[in-house]
Amino acid sequence: MKKISTKRPSPALVISVLALFVALGGSAYAASKVGTKDIRKNAITAAKIKKNAVTTAKVKNNAITGAKIDESSLGAVPSAVNATNALNAANFSRFHTTGLVKVSFNNDALRPIAPGPGPFTFKGLCVDTDGGGGFFSSVLLETSQAGAFIYSPDGLDYSEGNTTVGGGYQIGPDITTGKPSWGKGGGEFTAASADGSVQLKGWVSVGTHVFGADCAYDISYVEVG
Repeated sequence: MKKISTKRPSPALVISVLALFVALGGSAYAASKVGTKDIRKNAITAAKIKKNAVTTAKVKNNAITGAKIDESSLGAVPSAVNATNALNAANFSRFHTTGLVKVSFNNDALRPIAPGPGPFTFKGLCVDTDGGGGFFSSVLLETSQAGAFIYSPDGLDYSEGNTTVGGGYQIGPDITTGKPSWGKGGGEFTAASADGSVQLKGWVSVGTHVFGADCAYDISYVEVG
């Protein structure tokens, strides 16, 4: 029967075993105890982040700004607000106004007020009816195209396309007075070219003895064709 050895382990072996236990225990400790405060700033780089590891839930609200987005990668945005804004911008570009136009009386001579779209031109008539300052004032729409349509409830009706080239047709109210007057009566009008490619809807204001002028006009309209 062999005799069991009672030789003690060498100090080197003891130290090696202890070092192994310390190393294993330290790794386990580090794995369970390392927090955000233990990570050095800028220590985690893009190469160390697993692909698709950052999900929507991990991204802070409003953290990604427009400057960080490649617009060319985006498709059409189905936004009713953007569509409405674009439509409003397009409509506004079709709105026109002459602003306030002042003229002195010039009996029986039409004064150009402003060119309109297509075959139309706005002109004013300012007449001293009695030689004593009793001015007659009105706005006429002249057409360079036969068969155009012009209608105003305060003027004459040419809605059947019976206009002639160079004809001036009253739109809006007329005023005859020796006193200051502005914006009296209605003022609505519509007009269209013979082929319908140009259509207008607008409002006319007429005055006499106002704003330091014998006659004054203001015309606003929208192109709808």
